[in-house]
Amino acid sequence: MPTAQPLRTGDPHRLGEYELSGRLGEGGQGAVFLGSRNGETYAVKLLHGPVGDEQAAFLREVELAKHVARFCTAQVIDAGFDYGRPYIVSEYVDGPSLHREVALTGPRRGGALERLAVSTATALTAIHRAGIVHRDFKPQNVLLGSDGPRVIDFGLARALDAAATVSGRGVGTPAYMAPEQITASAVTGAADVFSWGATMCFAANATAPFGQDSVAPVLHRILTAPPELGLLDGRLRTLVAACLDKDARNRPSSRELLFELLGEATGDEVPAEVLRSPPPHILRAPPLVPGQRPPSTPPQEPQDAEEAEGFGERWSSGSAPYPMAEPEATGAAGGEYRLAGSSPGVGVPPSPVRHGGDHGSPAGGSLSPAATEPTPAAGRARGWPRAAVAVCAALLVTAAVLLTIVVPALSRGGDDPIPPGSQAAAPSPPPRTRPATDRSTSGEPAPTRTRETRGPRESSADPPPARPPMIAVPALTGLDKGAAGKALKKAGLVLGAVTQVDSPQKIGRVLSSKPGPGAMVDKGATVTLRVSKGIAVPSVAGLRRKAAESALTGAGLRVGAVTSSCSREPTGQVLSTTPQAGRRLAGGSPVALTLSRNGATVPSVVGQSAEAGRAALAAAGFAVRTREQLVEEESRAGLVLGQSISANTCAEAGSRIVLTVGVAGQSGPGPDPGETTPEPSEPGEPTDGE
Repeated sequence: MPTAQPLRTGDPHRLGEYELSGRLGEGGQGAVFLGSRNGETYAVKLLHGPVGDEQAAFLREVELAKHVARFCTAQVIDAGFDYGRPYIVSEYVDGPSLHREVALTGPRRGGALERLAVSTATALTAIHRAGIVHRDFKPQNVLLGSDGPRVIDFGLARALDAAATVSGRGVGTPAYMAPEQITASAVTGAADVFSWGATMCFAANATAPFGQDSVAPVLHRILTAPPELGLLDGRLRTLVAACLDKDARNRPSSRELLFELLGEATGDEVPAEVLRSPPPHILRAPPLVPGQRPPSTPPQEPQDAEEAEGFGERWSSGSAPYPMAEPEATGAAGGEYRLAGSSPGVGVPPSPVRHGGDHGSPAGGSLSPAATEPTPAAGRARGWPRAAVAVCAALLVTAAVLLTIVVPALSRGGDDPIPPGSQAAAPSPPPRTRPATDRSTSGEPAPTRTRETRGPRESSADPPPARPPMIAVPALTGLDKGAAGKALKKAGLVLGAVTQVDSPQKIGRVLSSKPGPGAMVDKGATVTLRVSKGIAVPSVAGLRRKAAESALTGAGLRVGAVTSSCSREPTGQVLSTTPQAGRRLAGGSPVALTLSRNGATVPSVVGQSAEAGRAALAAAGFAVRTREQLVEEESRAGLVLGQSISANTCAEAGSRIVLTVGVAGQSGPGPDPGETTPEPSEPGEPTDGE
């Protein structure tokens, strides 16, 4: 919550047992104050209106809210009434709201967004578990405390319904309301899941998925338009889209939502090794073999390549990875080991066992009790012959390679290339095999292993092709299509398919990209775009003015200039729009209306002769009378000087129009100026003199 401001004139200084020291904020439901009791600080929310006869129901809801788990929520502490107005006391969370934080620092990204999603979904699950439907889940009701996000105001759900009945205030915020809240259908926890999805869109994009402009367009888009998910990507984008399904039956429950965020479809799919104690992948020390000395020192890592090679041959050649369990592996007397059971630890060989043949035992190699202790001097004495044998073998292999490949090449002078297949004809190194453990006739055990001699290797395969460099997809949302294409080309990427979707954004503006911004892709990869194609002007011709204006604002447009035109249609009916129906505009663009005014257009006859003017008006369906006016200029005599109904206006059919006709002065007696000349009467119609 923001820092408390001083109390205003008219604010209470005490509510029940709680002293109020400052104002934390005010919204559509009520004002929030900073309160204290017994040295503890609380947030005290005083609702705007009374609950009337629903005080008992209000207190029952608050009591229910007290049982909501305290993790990820601001715990409800107490409730009461102040002159009929209810107040709720909850835990004070010292931190800004999600709405304020996003407005100040921008949208959330990566791990911060995922932590927010998991924390708020956990809170929603706890609220629903207590039997409460929040019904006003929004960014303003998520506080970012020092120990993580907290959801507030969940104790006001049904209590505010009673207050709304008395005060006339509704429950919920339009931009985050579920369709069933708008249509006054049954409201369940699925409405909170919808609001959670809208809140995650706001956290990722700094705007609600259905816009945040005037109420009527927002509600219309919630009921009819797809959500704008913006920068959401990956599993979270898919999950939020499911939460914003307009059919409440298709949305996941809050519990399913939480498990999906945690990466599990249900809560029962726990890996088997987690249920064991200890898990099988944890190494445990095996029991000691009889006669085996327990290790007294930890194993040492090989210090150089030669030692590492020997270590690898000794423990992995032709056998299972260590630790291993073999019934018996008979080795040479000079330091080879017999393994019985598993090793006491990784990399620690079992106690060496010497064969009885070295101490006068029968050739069969039976063990004597004294043979369990190794003799270091004997191991060193028999180690050097094996090294000498290995060096000789290496020299022999090298000589064979020289005689087979190098010498013939040198004999050709080095000018001719090596013919195809010559490399394949060269002798290949002997395969590594596990030697047999047969004993010689002299009773000496045969060497168990011969160290492989590693000669120079020649690779006949081409080196693997270099992987193209990885490039981060630039941020394209908000750019025009052309600018986005240039940005992709500059980054070394290719513009792929462009999908146009209905959106209040400017026509051609990029709404999202796939892969999303920041994703690492190969150079030259294709990036597809979703761009706005604007909003289609609805067809409102034939509607009355009020209905047409509601349709335009509901579609996300606004009403422009309103003019009228003569028509046989009823007055006030829409004849046409400018731009015409079907044209696409950006959200908020004006649309002009042309309304019908029942009647006929009065033609302009001023300046015409009296006979021509009378004929034109009669043809338009009007009755005509004339009056004469003395003129000094003889050129104006006989012409129409004026008409009683202005030209190009609408008048009902059959209306009488009086024409003023110029008359030149006469020398003899004539009609007085201003005298009206009687019209020719229809048969049977009395004249003015009668």
